[in-house]
Amino acid sequence: MATGVGLAALATRRPKISADSRVLLFGDSMAVGLDQHMRELAAEAGVPYTGKGITGTRIDEWDDSAWLDQTLASFQPTLILVSLGTNDEKTAPGAVGRQAPHLDALLQKLEATGAQLVWIGPPELPFPRQGVSDMIRANVPHFFESENLDIPRGPDDLHPTAAGYAGWAGAIWQWLT
Repeated sequence: MATGVGLAALATRRPKISADSRVLLFGDSMAVGLDQHMRELAAEAGVPYTGKGITGTRIDEWDDSAWLDQTLASFQPTLILVSLGTNDEKTAPGAVGRQAPHLDALLQKLEATGAQLVWIGPPELPFPRQGVSDMIRANVPHFFESENLDIPRGPDDLHPTAAGYAGWAGAIWQWLT
């Protein structure tokens, strides 16, 4: 697995959004909900932004994404935000073993861009975790912990409400600025 260079040292140098930043967000349904709010925050700051979320997607699907490959080449982000792994956590046991090689390949692809990378961890989940978040946390340079945030949830007790997504996006943006 990719482990990055000096993860402990990098923790003190977390990415910061600046006037020169170009921010990309991608991932699953959590990214779908965050996208509009992150887009608005970026617009207010005058920071170029693009994002895409696809409900129900997993790490392996983004590892082999033509959209992601095209966007990395054309948009040339300086900061990549990934909100992905919730669907992997929800799958049957063995998700870590199945997704580990895909996570490694995805991280190699993202690191090759030279952009800074922040993985946005999922909020507290209403089902037992399968260890995917732990695997991700151990292999990315920056992991935004969302579990302890008070995020209002919708009827499924998983996805945030509109206000929940707005507050969550605000917390992430504040952490990055």
